[in-house]
Amino acid sequence: MATDTQTSAGRSTARRAPHVARRRRRTAHPNGRLRFATGIVLVIALATAAFGVEGYMRASRSQKRVAALQADIASLQLRVGTDERAAAGEQRHARTVVASASAVQRSIQQVNWQLQSVPTEAELSGLRNELAGLRHDVAADAACIPQLQAEINSLRLSWRIDATKPSTDYFRLFTMAPASASCATGVTGR
Repeated sequence: MATDTQTSAGRSTARRAPHVARRRRRTAHPNGRLRFATGIVLVIALATAAFGVEGYMRASRSQKRVAALQADIASLQLRVGTDERAAAGEQRHARTVVASASAVQRSIQQVNWQLQSVPTEAELSGLRNELAGLRHDVAADAACIPQLQAEINSLRLSWRIDATKPSTDYFRLFTMAPASASCATGVTGR
């Protein structure tokens, strides 16, 4: 019996050994799955953290860029305001220049109109000749003035009125100092 117990105890140990080994494998196996799952979760967490850090860095750069763009926009708005004021000033200046140009154009038109009434060289030459003739006539008339004055001073009137015979009535104007023939012709010829 002792052999039986030993045998049965040996059998049971022998039987037990593979069974225990199986149990250990089974218990080791769930730990392996847990470790594998933990590793996967850790890899995913690290990848997510890496993407998160990269996203944070991109967001930070984007925020800096947005801030720079906002500063540029504010600067451009100031420039636009300044340019609008300058353009308004230029428009006012352009209006004054246009008004001045219109005034100058009116002046030029007036000068052109006046120039149209200016005589030509031929007309001026004729006018000069006429003035020369008038000067000559005035000089001749000036020479006759003393003679004519003496004639006027010596003018006398004679008349006769007969109421019974009106056909014989007369009025006669005569002078005691007649002017020269050239002076008399010059005065009466005109």
